[in-house]
Amino acid sequence: MSRGKIWRVRAAILVSLAFLLSGCQKTESILAGMGSERGYGLPEIMIAAMSQKNTCESLCTDQIWSAQVDESGKTFEEYTKEQLKSFMDELKILTLLAKERNISLTEEEAAAMSQAADEYLAALTSEDISYMGVDETSVSTMFHDYCLANKTVGELTKDLDMEVSDSEAKVIEISEVRTDDLELAQSLADSLKEGTSMERAAAAKGLEVSSEKLGRADKGEAYDYAAFSLETGEVSEVVEDEGEYCIIRCDNDYDQEATAQRKEQIYNARRQKAFQDIYSGFQAGLTLNDSVRDWESLTLAGKAYAEGADFFEIYRKHTLIQTEQLGEQ
Repeated sequence: MSRGKIWRVRAAILVSLAFLLSGCQKTESILAGMGSERGYGLPEIMIAAMSQKNTCESLCTDQIWSAQVDESGKTFEEYTKEQLKSFMDELKILTLLAKERNISLTEEEAAAMSQAADEYLAALTSEDISYMGVDETSVSTMFHDYCLANKTVGELTKDLDMEVSDSEAKVIEISEVRTDDLELAQSLADSLKEGTSMERAAAAKGLEVSSEKLGRADKGEAYDYAAFSLETGEVSEVVEDEGEYCIIRCDNDYDQEATAQRKEQIYNARRQKAFQDIYSGFQAGLTLNDSVRDWESLTLAGKAYAEGADFFEIYRKHTLIQTEQLGEQ
């Protein structure tokens, strides 16, 4: 199996198990001395694990688990179990944080998760249930806690000031010519001042024109200042950037769609950072007692179970249904 394909599946794992919290930095504990709490048991672990197993095998076949993912010899199965362990720990910590902050599901949210749990259980065979050790309680717990965890992220950041202005999110479209020869760059600039198009002038000097969308701070300070000072159709003087000499033409001084997307990206990054500060402080005062035996007994290679029951897909489906119902009211 190719290393590239392994990396693509690794990325799929991180997406499907992703929260807005990752790489948290430790700060002073919000709930210092909270002590230890029990983590999830094997039935709850199996719900997430089997959904992840089936997703990976659909992308890369069941041969993926023995593939090595790094130079240390770690297998893909070992890597995936580590990711699952982090996911389950973060899920538990988020539910405890929700309790500490008095965050709970509404009746409508709880009802949606109850329906999701019913659908998940109905999709399991008797063999699935026996192998995974799940029951109504464990399945209901997972859907409830996953919904509560996602809600907690939103609730703890909804009142924070994370406004993003059009100016800082602004994206423009530019074309440029680059060369490491200052004299050649200046000669090109002179040709443009005489009215020659950038494409024709560049071709005459054996240079190429490249185009791209540009956001603030994507390039060096001098380049950034020159590019964002231009209006549509204007051309800059020679600008030095990373040891090369550039001439920039502004093709669109405000890309509305790209600016909106960048604004959302900046907002989400700020929201993630704000939540990480809260989460990491809470996490610092807490220890989870997980069963080593449960994690050691978890096997991803071998026969597939719960093939008709994808926890994450069923969760997304019922979250969407609930959103649509609220919109109709």
